[in-house]
Order: sequence, then C-alpha cells, then structure tokens
Amino acid sequence: MSNHTTSTIALQEQLYKDARNVLKMLNIDVDIVVAKGMRNYVCKHRLRVLLKKNKEDTLLQKIWKAVIEDKQDRSDLCINIPTELWGMICIRNYGNEHCHICDHTTSCQYHQIRKKIRNGRNIVICNQNMLISHYLHEKGIFNRNCSTFIIDEAHDIESKFREAYTESYSRSDMIRTINRCVENTPYRERKLSNTLAGSIGITIQKLYEELIKQVHQKKKEFDEESNAYNFVMTKAIAGYVTELHRKFQRFERFTHVNTSEIQEFLYNILYPAEHIIWTEDGIEIRLCICPKDIRRKISLLLFAKGNVILTSATISDKHKGTPYERYGYYLNSIGFPTAGRVSEPKKSPFDYDKNTMLYCSTALPHPRKKEEYRRASIAEIIKLLEVTNGKTLILFTSKKDMEYVYKRLSNMHLPYKILIQHSGSSQEYVLEKFRKDVNSVILGTGTFWEGINIEGESLSQVIIFKLPFPVPDPIIDHKMSIANDPINDVAVPEMIIKLKQGAGRLIRSASDKGIVSVLDPRVSSKIRARYRNIALNSLPIKNKTEDIGKIRDFWNNLMEGTK
Repeated sequence: MSNHTTSTIALQEQLYKDARNVLKMLNIDVDIVVAKGMRNYVCKHRLRVLLKKNKEDTLLQKIWKAVIEDKQDRSDLCINIPTELWGMICIRNYGNEHCHICDHTTSCQYHQIRKKIRNGRNIVICNQNMLISHYLHEKGIFNRNCSTFIIDEAHDIESKFREAYTESYSRSDMIRTINRCVENTPYRERKLSNTLAGSIGITIQKLYEELIKQVHQKKKEFDEESNAYNFVMTKAIAGYVTELHRKFQRFERFTHVNTSEIQEFLYNILYPAEHIIWTEDGIEIRLCICPKDIRRKISLLLFAKGNVILTSATISDKHKGTPYERYGYYLNSIGFPTAGRVSEPKKSPFDYDKNTMLYCSTALPHPRKKEEYRRASIAEIIKLLEVTNGKTLILFTSKKDMEYVYKRLSNMHLPYKILIQHSGSSQEYVLEKFRKDVNSVILGTGTFWEGINIEGESLSQVIIFKLPFPVPDPIIDHKMSIANDPINDVAVPEMIIKLKQGAGRLIRSASDKGIVSVLDPRVSSKIRARYRNIALNSLPIKNKTEDIGKIRDFWNNLMEGTK
C-alpha cells in the first residue's frame, strides 16, 4: 500500500486519472482511493437535525433529497451552498463519541472511505492535512502496512505541520469551552458552576476587548496582505490571562470538571519560552500559540519509519551548488535527515526557451515609495496588457495594492473585462469567467500565487506587481530572529520560492506560451539589488529583457507561429 498526498482537490483528482492510466499501462490491478478532507462531505446527522428545526427551508430540503440519493461529496451535490450553511452541515469532528452511535454510519460516504483506507490494500490519494492527522493520531488513519508516502507540493508541508500543532481560541471558543464544562457538571453542583462560569465569561470579554484594541493598532502599521500579528503581552492582558487561568483552576477544583486543556493554553501564553504567540484577525480575533521548534517534530514524525518521497517544483532557493545547497533552506525547515537523499532538480518538460520571455520593468520607483509606486504602476500595466491584448493574471502581495489597481483599471474603459479574486474561499466562479473570456484580466493575491491552474490562451501573461517578500508574520519573524543573516537566510529564500510559484502559473502545458513581467525594479539593472541575479536565475525563463519593444516583437512572433 502507498499513500500520495497533495495540497488541492483539483490536483487529487488529476493524480487519480494519472495513476489509473499508469496502472492500466503496467497491467496492475490495484484499487485507488481519493480521500478528501472530512469537511468536503455532508454529515447526515447534522443535516437532519438542522432540517428538523427548519422544516420549510427549501434549500435544506433540496440538499437532503440529493444526500439520500447518495450524493454526500460537496462537488457531487451540484448545489450552490453558502459557506456559512456548509459549515453547519459538513462533517467536522469525525471519530468523536457521536460517530460511534450515529444512525447514519453505514450509509456515511466518508465513514466508508475511512474504513477502506484503514483496512484495504490500495493507493490512497489524500491531502496533506489527512497525512499529518495520520502521524498525530495514536492508531493512525491508514493501513499499518502502508510502506511509502509520496508528498506532492511538498513546499507546503512545514506550514501544514505548524497548523496541526497550533492551538487557538477566539472569544466564542472560550465561551463554548466554559459552557461545555457547565453541561458536564454534576447536577448538584450546577448552581455553583453557573456562578463561576459567569465570572469567567466577564474576564474572557475583558481579555478579548484588549486583544481587539491591539490588533486594530497593528493593522494600522501594516499595508501588506496579512492577518497574523505579533502578540504583545501588555500589563492589562497579562492580568486578564492570569485571572482566567486562576478561575479555570477554581472551576475545576469546585466542580471536578477537567479544564486542563485550556489551563495549559493560558499557562503557555503567560510563560511562552518554547512557543510563538500571535493574534489573528478573521471573523473573530483569535489568540494563537504553537511550538517554536517545529522542524524537530516534523523530522521525528515524517522520517521515523517507511519511505517518504518529497516532490515540488518550487523548493530550491538557489540556482547553483550541490542539491543540498540548492534545497538548503527547505531541508533545514523540515529537519530533513542527513541520511536522506536529495536528487538533482529535474529539467522541465516545457520549452521555456521557445515559448516564454521574462520582462523586468525599469519604469517604476522603489516599492518603498508606496503611493508613487502604485500610481506609476498603472501606465506600465496598461502597456503590458496591450502587448497580449489582456489574457493576463496580475499577482499582488497586498490586498490594498490589488484593490487600488482594480479600481483604477475598472474605471478606464479598457477593451478587456477586469476581474478580481473573490473574498470567499471558492474562486472557481471567477476563474471560469476568466477562462471563458479569453481577453480578460484577473487580479489575485494569496492562494492565486500557487492555487490556480489555467491552461491555454486565456492566461498568456503573468504580471508580478511586487517581489513576494514575506509579509510581517510571527512565524517568519521568529525564523529571522534566530538566523545569522535574516535577509539572505530567510527573507530571500522565502521570496524566491513564492516567485517561482507565481511565475509557474504561466506555463501549465506543453502548448502554453507567454510572458512573465515583473514590475518591481529591484530585479532590473536600474537598482541592482544584491539578490537580483538569484531571483532571475531561479526562474526557468532564459530569455530576459528590460525593453518592452522586445516583448511586443516576441509576442507577435509567437502569434505568427500559431497561424
């Protein structure tokens, strides 16, 4: 049995097709299981409970009708379900005590998949979160005889492990925690537990009021695309955390209900010697904590037994040296064992020399002059859009930059439809509009740097608005704080890896062709930043120019060749 993990559902489905074709060619009969994450499936119990409370809801009725026809995978439902509603009906805590007594277990699609991957001898294609859950789960998720793990998009594995080791609480989480404790209190102690819980609730409210003030102040200081901020232990916050810790101890002492988990969380906030603490801004403010030394944990779990193969096109941060030197930053980040083997980077099957050109702009001021840079970027972007007649993805590191450019371009009555990344998690609708309108332009940030796959003429140019240096982030800040040379040892390797991911959006098949344009003058001969050559040589594109006229000639020649 082997296991292949990756980052996205689309890639899982593509790997399923590829693996099936390979097995057919080799005349091997092995079952392949695509194991998506639990939240991609409807929980029949949760849906039924919600439907009983909302009997007249036509959308819930429609979902139930599809589910009883054995359509439990969200992608199979073919129903537009709002994100908030999906969160109320999907599987969230598979394996808890309710699963064992659920009336729907035998007809639960996800339960059957988990049984299959636990007991069968097959090839499992899953996401990285499920793989990490397997390592962290006492009994594991996959068959004990699973001997080989292949991890695709391996550049994500460090952040996935860090997510798994991160604990976080919003105000609502803490309130729910104390409410559960009250529910578990023996009836004779219920009156006392309610009194203690009320006091805890007041302190929770005061703590999160202070955290909200701190996050709002931090947001004013940063322009980049970030929702994570370094935590500052003020006197007021320290007082409230100490008070909460003491009150949870008191609650446990008087009610005999176990509160050790949240007590440990609060203790580590007060005494964070081995932890990184930060706040996150989302639907609610969250207080987060994770271990500093994540690389040791990754190494002990991932490489302790079995064969592990890591693959990715974007994990080298240097263009020369031994394989260990070229992958040095990544290998160090995951605690790669000295006994492990590192292969030479494989040559791309795509003809970059013939089909691509890299343009480095010299027209813009230094990015540190934010307002000047934004204003000057518009004229340069318009010139580049004229070269390919739209057909362009523009990538940003800052949502504010993206919104500024979108507003300006949208008001200029350009001959291309201007699209922008949606604020929700699913981008398929806007990406489909981009694919169908061949000359359109789409602006994106975040997941658009690595999470989209658009083949063909619709995507003929990628414009990188700024070099993707890491935005202010507690994890990156910690890495830089322990590095000998924070810029060259951390910031530049992080930027190179993301730059390669962004440029990699252009060529997705052997027939794709086009231009990668970098507006940031720090890779041009104008500024000659010390990392210029490292950045340029990290990309597989050898045809480079700072002359927009040569870009026009290159594109026109490409178009002539397709006639």
